[in-house]
Amino acid sequence: MTSLDRFNEAPYLHGKALVASLLISNGIRHDAEFVMYLVDARMAVKVLGSAVRSLFPDEESSTGILRKALRGVRHPGVRVLKNVDLRELSRGILVDGRPGNCRVKGDFTYLAYLERLDIDVDCGSGLGDMPPHHQFAVINIEADRG
Repeated sequence: MTSLDRFNEAPYLHGKALVASLLISNGIRHDAEFVMYLVDARMAVKVLGSAVRSLFPDEESSTGILRKALRGVRHPGVRVLKNVDLRELSRGILVDGRPGNCRVKGDFTYLAYLERLDIDVDCGSGLGDMPPHHQFAVINIEADRG
């Protein structure tokens, strides 16, 4: 979760989070989605791993995809959702970085915070002290291990 101000202050941090969420060593996670939820705008940029095109590991291209979406420019596999509540975007259990030892299996939604939003989650992963892109990488590794 973030805001327009946070995106404008640190766009590359958001690009790194996108890359860590969807890219694997040999391609794109087709079973995953990246959602950049803007708490101040009640808006989300949703990137579908199964449909996104031209997502590369460099920060410039990944950040460019997010910038284009916020400007209203279309990109394959990217959707902008307006007037949406975060709960409408989640799949499975809700997990975040608060203290805990949650093990994810099946569908889950992992929340990383650049802006806080008071939301009830099902369990914590204990990863909250890491930058968001590190949290996404670790939680994906844990999910892959099952």
